[in-house]
Amino acid sequence: MTQPPRDSAASTSTSPRAPRRLKYVEAVLCIGFTLAFLVWTYLSAPGPLAPCATQHAPAIDALLPTPDAQLRSAAGQLAEALATFTHPILILGLIVTGVAYAYTARMRRLSVSLAIAAAGIPTQYLIALHLAHPNPGHAFSDSIAAFEYSYPNAHITAMTLASWVLVTLARAHHRSAMVAAGTVLGYAAVAVTAVSQWYMGLAALSDLIGGFLLGAAFANLALWVGGIDAILTSWVNRRLSRTSSEKRAAVIYNPTKFDDLSLLRRRVAAEVRAAGWLPTVWLETTPDDPGRSMARRALEASVDLVMVAGGDGTVRAVSSELAGTEMPMALIPSGTGNLLARNLSIPLDTDAAIRLALHGRLKPIDMVTCAFDDGQERFVVMAGMGLDAQIMESTDSGLKKVIRSGAYAVAAVQNAVPDPFTATITLDDAPPVRRQMVMALMGNVGTITAGMTLFPRATPSDGLVDLLLASPGKVVDWARLGAQILTGQEMEGFTLTRARKVLIETDRPIPFELDGDTAGSTRTLRAEVEDGALHVVVPR
Repeated sequence: MTQPPRDSAASTSTSPRAPRRLKYVEAVLCIGFTLAFLVWTYLSAPGPLAPCATQHAPAIDALLPTPDAQLRSAAGQLAEALATFTHPILILGLIVTGVAYAYTARMRRLSVSLAIAAAGIPTQYLIALHLAHPNPGHAFSDSIAAFEYSYPNAHITAMTLASWVLVTLARAHHRSAMVAAGTVLGYAAVAVTAVSQWYMGLAALSDLIGGFLLGAAFANLALWVGGIDAILTSWVNRRLSRTSSEKRAAVIYNPTKFDDLSLLRRRVAAEVRAAGWLPTVWLETTPDDPGRSMARRALEASVDLVMVAGGDGTVRAVSSELAGTEMPMALIPSGTGNLLARNLSIPLDTDAAIRLALHGRLKPIDMVTCAFDDGQERFVVMAGMGLDAQIMESTDSGLKKVIRSGAYAVAAVQNAVPDPFTATITLDDAPPVRRQMVMALMGNVGTITAGMTLFPRATPSDGLVDLLLASPGKVVDWARLGAQILTGQEMEGFTLTRARKVLIETDRPIPFELDGDTAGSTRTLRAEVEDGALHVVVPR
């Protein structure tokens, strides 16, 4: 099987790109709706911004007759019920719930977009408060769904944003039927809400149009700033992507890292189809096999790319099998630490990571082979003996799902008084050095959990492994270690060095870990760097 050369593009799809004029469609629409709202406000809304503050009713409001709704009539009660269910506060709560859902589902860009959309509702309130345009006044003015100021109309702004959220969530789930149905239902809901507000006498036509323009402006601002594809742009791009590159990818995934595996499959299928690749091979890990046999099956299938959707343990297992094969590996970060992804600037947003996997460039990085008392393993991020292994072993897996990397901090507090051990350290061909410590860390990368820099000079392609030896015995020593981690600067009292080969021999069996997975105890740990053994897709 022929593999791409190092630093080459991960994809050479022949699918044409979308016209440049569509690239900024969200920005153009956002600016257009914003200008339209400002002009409409200036022309039609009484208040400080209006050309005539004494104006009582814009000319356009005369196009509709004055409503004559009865408070206790069936139509009046139905309109009030609808106004209650479409109350902006309720809509704001639903959108905020969508923000939380999108973030936990690793739709980071979507969560940003939804947060911006949610901001449109309090913005409407501030604008209405500033313009101070009282509602027309009617029997429903004391309703819980009524607002003191009617321009721009709060309900229409909220429902416009809610409809956009509905369609955008359907788009993010790659459900075409839901997008179409959501669009129809969304516009219908906005129209019905507008009729309800007018019928109750809570808004004039100009108020309703102002509310829609403001909501549309925020919806397109959310798309623009969030960086996710607009509905129109995505539809045109799908129509343009017809040719096939005859390439195929395999996805090795850890099912415990995903609450909705069908969503992951749809997200991958959508990006693969847009790139013109053949249907993907799916390989699921098991508790007994975190990815090794799956990686071998992917090699046997002669795929062109292996995507790894899982945590650091899955990444280590797969990369260990792919090392030396020149098979490209792409990461879809799905764990708690995602240390290799963070150090290679791979996005934590799932859609962005999948897109990068198909269109990024290949970079050769080092792996490190570790030999210990009972065998031999590879690691790609970090390995350690002593305190860090005890922390990893003490970390509660259930707590990791709730507070993620904070679970490691809880485990660190539980192991705040570790037992020191004596070890002999040999670096390359240098004379051995004997010293006492509580922790020996080896790093192929520099950054650890929560973005803290542990090895300031480490890069995964320098042909060296960095070594930190620490023996903090006092509070001030722990403070120095914390300062070194937070600042990325070397502090007095800690040995920080580099080598191609590291040998650690201890006076008793010491627990050790590889890429966050505890691997038992050993008295000997020998590490050696394999230059450029693994080819990973990274940003261009």
